[in-house]
Amino acid sequence: MTYNLVEIQKRQESTDKFVQKVGKTLWHYTSFPALDGILRKKKIWFGSATNVNDAKEVIGFIDNLKQNIENGLTQSNIKPKCDVDKIFKEIYDRTSQKHLFMFCLSQALDDAAQWDRYADYGRGVAIEFNTEALHNLLYYHGMIIGEQYYTQETRDHELYKLLSSYISTGILEGFSNLDGFIDNLALCALIHKHPTFTAEKEIRIAPYFVTDNDSHIEYKTFNIIKEFYILDLQKVLETENMHREDIINSIIIGPRSSQNPKDLENYCRHLGLHKLAQNIKVSDCPLR
Repeated sequence: MTYNLVEIQKRQESTDKFVQKVGKTLWHYTSFPALDGILRKKKIWFGSATNVNDAKEVIGFIDNLKQNIENGLTQSNIKPKCDVDKIFKEIYDRTSQKHLFMFCLSQALDDAAQWDRYADYGRGVAIEFNTEALHNLLYYHGMIIGEQYYTQETRDHELYKLLSSYISTGILEGFSNLDGFIDNLALCALIHKHPTFTAEKEIRIAPYFVTDNDSHIEYKTFNIIKEFYILDLQKVLETENMHREDIINSIIIGPRSSQNPKDLENYCRHLGLHKLAQNIKVSDCPLR
């Protein structure tokens, strides 16, 4: 894809700020089948927010917003111009209907808890991504990439101020209608997690609003049926004139894995990933 100079500069400025904030590399802790999906099948699977272990985080953020709105009305004795229960019913209904997907990375490198939780109990791998290349790759492809905020407190959040004002005055600033506000709220909820997860130092990549008929949605059967958003990595790479080895620096074998490094090196060479084959590492984490 060809971009003009302004578009290139805009992307690079955003990328430079992001790299400065989160670091030059990010790890994705995962299983060997998922690694094979990225390297051989050239696909990235985004898990549904309804299936991950912190699925309640999205609702938790909205619950806190509702509680703060109700407390604010009680303390101020202001008669609302809008029906609060009706508004939040619409918020909960519309949010539950949205398809929210995520691909998770971490600033916590070689971390025992993440090996155990996300990489098949330490038997999997970690993919070390180049932050700059990954951010540049996805910037113009309908993706949000950013840090997680480890709080569900909404009192100081701009959306709380806007909704509180709307309920008090009947005027919604910043959005053309309530639907637009709810869309923004759903995305904000997706990047807020409970403080107990702070050590994960998570970075999330999420596609913008996904509709029911989106061609990227697929259903996979494991022990249960799960919904995924499948990104055609090869297609995006070709569009940006990039290669898998531009975005992946190395592969780290998990501390409990029985994987022979030589076999993994040969596997990469078989896929034409000769540079990556020279960057197969074994975790130094003492998790055993």
